[in-house]
Amino acid sequence: MSALFEQFVLESRELLEAAGAALLRLERDPADKGAVNDLFRALHTLKGATALFDMAPFTRMVHAGEDVLMAVRDGRAAMSGVLADRLLELLDTGVAWVDGLEHGQSLPDDADTRAQAHEEGLHAALGGPTEAADTGTPAGFAWVDELPEADRAKIAGCTVTAIAYAPAEDCFFVGDDPLDLCRRIPDLLLLRIEAAGAWPPLTDIDPYRCALRFRALSGASKDELVRLFRGVPDQVSLATVTMPATAEPAPPAAPLSLATAMLRTQARILGLPGSGEETAARRAAVLRAVRNILVAEGRGGEATALGRAAAGPVDALIRCIETLADGPTAVTPAKTAASASPARRALRVDAERMDRLMALVGELVVAKGSLPHLAREAQEGRSADALAQGIKEAHGRIDSIVGDLQDAVLRLRLLPLSRVFEPLPRLVRDTARRLGKSVELHLSGGETEADKDILDILGEPLLHLVRNGLDHGIEAPDRRRAAGKPDVAAIRVQAFQDTGGVVVEVSDDGAGIDAAAVRRKAVSNGALTEEQAAALSDTEALRLIFLPGVSTSDTVSDLSGRGVGMDAVRGAVEQAGGRVEVASTPGVGTRFRLVLPLTMMVTRLVTVETAGALYGFPVTLVTGMQRVPHGAIRRVKHAESVVVQDAVVPLLRLRRLLNLPEDERERSGEAVLLVDLGGQPVALVVDDFRERADVVLKPMTGLLARLRGYAGTAVLGDGRLLLALNLRELV
Repeated sequence: MSALFEQFVLESRELLEAAGAALLRLERDPADKGAVNDLFRALHTLKGATALFDMAPFTRMVHAGEDVLMAVRDGRAAMSGVLADRLLELLDTGVAWVDGLEHGQSLPDDADTRAQAHEEGLHAALGGPTEAADTGTPAGFAWVDELPEADRAKIAGCTVTAIAYAPAEDCFFVGDDPLDLCRRIPDLLLLRIEAAGAWPPLTDIDPYRCALRFRALSGASKDELVRLFRGVPDQVSLATVTMPATAEPAPPAAPLSLATAMLRTQARILGLPGSGEETAARRAAVLRAVRNILVAEGRGGEATALGRAAAGPVDALIRCIETLADGPTAVTPAKTAASASPARRALRVDAERMDRLMALVGELVVAKGSLPHLAREAQEGRSADALAQGIKEAHGRIDSIVGDLQDAVLRLRLLPLSRVFEPLPRLVRDTARRLGKSVELHLSGGETEADKDILDILGEPLLHLVRNGLDHGIEAPDRRRAAGKPDVAAIRVQAFQDTGGVVVEVSDDGAGIDAAAVRRKAVSNGALTEEQAAALSDTEALRLIFLPGVSTSDTVSDLSGRGVGMDAVRGAVEQAGGRVEVASTPGVGTRFRLVLPLTMMVTRLVTVETAGALYGFPVTLVTGMQRVPHGAIRRVKHAESVVVQDAVVPLLRLRRLLNLPEDERERSGEAVLLVDLGGQPVALVVDDFRERADVVLKPMTGLLARLRGYAGTAVLGDGRLLLALNLRELV
């Protein structure tokens, strides 16, 4: 994939995302002129990008959406739910095509059919009448009746669209290319290029002024051609004409494309008489022209056959060009999934952050220069005290720069959370319409930044939580009215930074969660006994929704009800070293709180020692550390527990979880680490506490990767190895 094509894929995605956001704004407020302009600008830019890579179906489809927006902007049509649905479907197709282009660099085989279906759907949504075909030859199109009999016979009895295109003399200075525009006429049946007037003397011809006019016949509809010539409406005239049938119709002939006509013309040019020098120059010019035509038609692979013929006699080259004019000579094999290159992620970085990184690299190079000087002084026998002082100073400078360098690199990976917020308005709009509910989505804190890996993990949990709020939380309109609530419900997604991490809250003003119903569901699923469920407080009972198979919905739909969504939310967040909290008030609403680290490149761990080895747990899961006397530990059969803040918490021993030998030493008490596993507090006995550490975790590889209880390894500053544990998997 070329760098230009990679840029096209990246920018196309951004344009489609911007178009989707603007369309949702426009649907909410049809009078929002800014939304219309933003949407029109995104589609117009996308249309130009697709035209650059000669993706005619893509260009035609986006052009159809652009035409609809013009009708809305000019007041000829009103934005409606049906029209918004059609435009969103168009954008969805565009997203799917861009994904396919990234892997296969080609549109799907049914692209033409899909583009036509979108055009027809948009036209139907506008409710515009279909123009009846005109009969006869309209005024100003007498040239149609003056066509040679051979040309008229080819289209006898057919209804065609006549095109009279007179480009402005200064068209080149505004970026118009009349010949390219005519080349893109669909179903081109005939093209005539004529002088717009009498030719001036050769010395007076201005090559920068257009002196041509174009006459063409097309089998396409008048609407299609209006869209094609939309940029030059004052320079083109169109008319639907029914050609009279001849007494003896000529055999039907395939429409002659512009590329075919140009290739055949090049073959005729090559056969013109002339001296050897003229023939050689003509041959080189024809070869360049034919290659350009083939590339423009997407047939660059056939240049090989042209290259072989170019080395032979003129007659052989003429025959080769005529063969190429008849159509592709070989079928390009379809790209398979195996040959497709893997998707590549792009990351845009602010120039200021790159400048800071480069400045720090420069400082590091300067600081490094002091090390050879210290090495020479050591060889020359400098005193140990002076040498130690010099090493300490060099270490201090390098340590400071490395710290700043680490921070700068981390900031290169920081992206705004608005990226994961982008799919939410569309999700709320479509799901609410499907459920027959009126819901407004309120987003705030989109400028909050987090590591791109955190954003990748956060996207799916957010979708689950918002979908749950729409399906479970928000009541039907009649129930909201009966409860004295507004007909339009509200879902709020708020993000902010707190104590070095990122917090995302998802709340709604719906019915809330019934803690008693959650208890009953957990008991019926076998997750708890009735006695255990009855002993839980309402706050503890709410956390049961994160257990597999526990759902607050009595029915199963394609949206929810299977009891797997919230478990997946908890699993994804904890995998990133975060935690999930839930609070709900029946009749008022529910709030979920996701607490995540700022980055996954550097993980902050609480380290402990057990059986002579160091282990680490994410700081976000640790709620406390304390020494517990032996007498405070309760034992019931093989289970142990301890009272923490007037609550009974199960107690586990890390040695037993890791199958390590028991500690035989006499102790006055136990070192207990308090952790929160998805709302379930657990006390973990370790041998001793150690300091907190910021580490770069490396995942387990090979056979060790199957050990799900280990999150990774890290090397501490003193060279010791630390094992990061996934406590949920161990439990």
